[in-house]
Amino acid sequence: MSIQSFKTLSLILTTLIVLGCNDSSTTTTPVAPPPIPESGSGVGGGVPMATPEPEIVETIPAAEEKPPASVEAKPAPTEGVTAGDWAMWGGTPSRNMVNATTGINLDFDAEEGTNVLWTAALGSQTYGNPIVAGGKVYVGTNNGGEYREKHKGDRGCLLCFNEADGKFLWQLTREKLPQGRVNDWPEQGICSTPSIEDGRLYVATNRCELMCIDVEGFRDGENNGPYKDETDTEELDADIIWSLDMIEELGVFPHNLATSSPVIHGDLIMLVTSNGVDEAHLEVPSPRAPCFIAVNKNTGELVWEDNSPALDSKAPAPFDNILHGQWGSPALGEVNGQMLAFMPGGDGVLYTYDVATGELVWWFDLNPKESTWELGGRGTRNAIISTPVFADNSVLLSVGQDPEHGEGVGHLYRIDATKKGDISPQVADGDGYKDNDNSGQIWHVGGVDTDGSITGEENGLLYRRTISTVAVADGYVYAPDLSGFLHCVDFKTGEKKWVYDTFAAVWGSPMVVDGRVLLGDEDGEMVILKAGDKLEQIETKTFNSSIYSTPTIANGTMFVSDRSRLYAIKVK
Repeated sequence: MSIQSFKTLSLILTTLIVLGCNDSSTTTTPVAPPPIPESGSGVGGGVPMATPEPEIVETIPAAEEKPPASVEAKPAPTEGVTAGDWAMWGGTPSRNMVNATTGINLDFDAEEGTNVLWTAALGSQTYGNPIVAGGKVYVGTNNGGEYREKHKGDRGCLLCFNEADGKFLWQLTREKLPQGRVNDWPEQGICSTPSIEDGRLYVATNRCELMCIDVEGFRDGENNGPYKDETDTEELDADIIWSLDMIEELGVFPHNLATSSPVIHGDLIMLVTSNGVDEAHLEVPSPRAPCFIAVNKNTGELVWEDNSPALDSKAPAPFDNILHGQWGSPALGEVNGQMLAFMPGGDGVLYTYDVATGELVWWFDLNPKESTWELGGRGTRNAIISTPVFADNSVLLSVGQDPEHGEGVGHLYRIDATKKGDISPQVADGDGYKDNDNSGQIWHVGGVDTDGSITGEENGLLYRRTISTVAVADGYVYAPDLSGFLHCVDFKTGEKKWVYDTFAAVWGSPMVVDGRVLLGDEDGEMVILKAGDKLEQIETKTFNSSIYSTPTIANGTMFVSDRSRLYAIKVK
């Protein structure tokens, strides 16, 4: 992807993930990508919109140059495994983007409606991933859909739909923080992907609250507690069970937005708080506030916390602090009978804790020691926005920066999760560094091709910054970077097998299912590749607008959220 492409991306993005919004469309017509407004413009500047109803495939107009799709079109009969609910980011606490469904049929057309069961309007910008559990689908977005008449303008929203027909059920609505874009960037909505367990939903809001919500909302006529002070208590509103305000109660200063997706183990729910730097990007206003927390899922009470990236960073000076924001999410994995939480730090270090006690077990610096951080992305040191993936007693993780910072050198590591202490590739040695005898590095992909012998270009980048999460399946790792390159790497050796260029920025993550790799991009296309060590493109699907999320497959249906619409696509 060219630098010019990133200049185009920068017009759309300002600091974290800033995109404007225009008037909402009705749900019976696909929502066209809105024009880019001035930063901070409001939502819904046109005629107020009635509560949307789910779109039926018959109402989707076909492109003029193509014949109308038959609404009776059905996939050919398929056999195999039909995986059930996808109830959290990554499907399981290991966060590996692999779905067990087999015998799928991807003969669909999102534009014409072929094998599209239903679609529903979202907000004007959507970064949350669809989650499916208990017959319901949940997506974080902004208030561009205006499903609730009493809420106008910019809000953070979590929408709940009926899985079978797309009927709107309820909405969690959170007003914007008064501090403005430094803590709650305009129009971004709720970007956290929720976790669902036993009729309860856990999510981080745009206001930096960790919330527990009754999945029935107020449709059941009950106000479940102990939280009873909801402003919104009508049938189409969310029923909050408890709320932990991380700003008021923990002193967190979220930079631009709180975005982490929670993970659950036993009675604990774990989260990265998004504590970050000030508006000038020079200081961390709340260095004593926690970066990582574990909370009792039943009560919302804090069980343990850690602020290592700010007060006890394992990164080398002078970069031993939070560099920008902390927008990653935790993953879990059991090693030798011990359940570990893998927490990506804003200093570019992966911290690993004993889930039960909060004790730091090991840490790994994902940046070369000679790398440097410079404002605006000009340096070579990176933070971590991707989610760790646990597989075969190891962790796979990449580095990245705010997408507005554009292209830059990146690194992908496979890390031995069985070790203890400092397992970074290098450790301090006087005024310099030496190789670490206790290093947990199994392999590394990335850096610069100085002489051009690999890339054909002097100082070519072997791997670039990313905000995506990898998928590991059948001995191969599928790792996208922000520049739009999807890398296939041998899981055991780190040998690169192939690279596919989407020719568009990639924010989402790959989904591996039934021998295929699915990946959406900013151009609104989803490429379908054959999984394995040989590059083979099967097909490219086109959606109505940019895809900043990851496809979700549950109960024989694939759910895809583009920038402003949710699609339910029959694949079984």
